[in-house]
This record gives sequence, structure tokens and C-alpha cells, in this order.
Amino acid sequence: MNPSTNTIVGAEVTHSFSTNVNTITVGTQHVLDPLTTFKAPMNHADKASTLIQHKWRPKSLFTISGEVDTKSIDKSPKVRLALALKP
Repeated sequence: MNPSTNTIVGAEVTHSFSTNVNTITVGTQHVLDPLTTFKAPMNHADKASTLIQHKWRPKSLFTISGEVDTKSIDKSPKVRLALALKP
């Protein structure tokens, strides 16, 4: 992580043995404040997504994410909400 900008840039390569397909993903993560993180990955199949995650309480997270297939703009994007509560 670059401490002056609170930003991380990374890449991932995965292989599925069942379908014999490789996936390449690049993305960035930015820490907005100590409790809030923003992530934005994109893979080689032109699927772009974004995620905002907020630590609501210790060990509890609220997440909003979305995904769009940039090759098929006519399809509806996916939007997800998640709440993870841990004692």
C-alpha cells in the first residue's frame, strides 16, 4: 500500500481446470478512511465491478457492490447489498 495515497493496485491470474479457462483480473483498492474501503476490479472478459465496504462495528461489515458486463451494455447490471454481523 502506498501510505501517501492509501491505494493498492494489483493483478490476479486464475485457471479453471474444469473448463480449461484462464482469467486475468486487474484492480485497485483505496482506503477512504479507517472504516471505509473502495475496490474496483476489471477482468479480461470486460466485466467491471465496484465495491464499497464499511466497518459498521468491530468485526461487522456493510457492503454495497455492483457489476456490469461492458460487452453487453443492454443487460442489466448486478447490484448487491450485504451485511455481515459477528459477535
